[in-house]
Amino acid sequence: MNHRQRIASTFVATLSTAALNLGAASAAFAGGTPSPAERTAATIEKATGTTDIAPTPAPGTTIPQRSTGVAKASTATGDAVSIALPGVKNGTGAKAGKNTTVYPGAKATDLAVQPTTDGGIRALAVLKDATAPREQSYDIGLPASARLVKLDNGAVAAIAKGGAFLGGFATPWAKDANGNPVPTSFRVDGTTLVQSVRTTDSTAFPSSPTPSGWTMRPRESPPE
Repeated sequence: MNHRQRIASTFVATLSTAALNLGAASAAFAGGTPSPAERTAATIEKATGTTDIAPTPAPGTTIPQRSTGVAKASTATGDAVSIALPGVKNGTGAKAGKNTTVYPGAKATDLAVQPTTDGGIRALAVLKDATAPREQSYDIGLPASARLVKLDNGAVAAIAKGGAFLGGFATPWAKDANGNPVPTSFRVDGTTLVQSVRTTDSTAFPSSPTPSGWTMRPRESPPE
């Protein structure tokens, strides 16, 4: 088994990132007018589901109070990894939904972070209309000399100096507001992970909550 095959077969902890394109979830607010944060959280949770959202972050996992902070979690080797939100304005997060923290975004993009029940975190970006960027760049803080490696299945593994597996971003996926799949992929630029979605004139918005989080297992397909 070569090194790349070994990485792919030993996903114990993963940074799972995926682009979800989805519509609004207005039915949850029959009793009143939702805030912008509540609308964003409802849209995200409709796509991701809520069964794997943890009521509190696991030990070693932190969710930033401000959008310019970084989300942090532990790796498979006990080291720390951090994830910076892409293209953010400096604003305070608002907790909404089951436990989704929503931050003010920029360029028609909403942002959010969720703690997950497997001890990790999940960051998300929602493209609200066709003017939103088609790429989201996540600066990943890794232990010294660690690197990101793209795998043949589109996933990206985080590898420590000497070859120890730290975790990885699972193969990305995307859907538009009507539930239709949208092509999406990763590329690696040093320790920056860039996710692209390829929309067309028929892509329905609001779209693209982009989960990017450290979890204890990979997610290779969108939730049903």
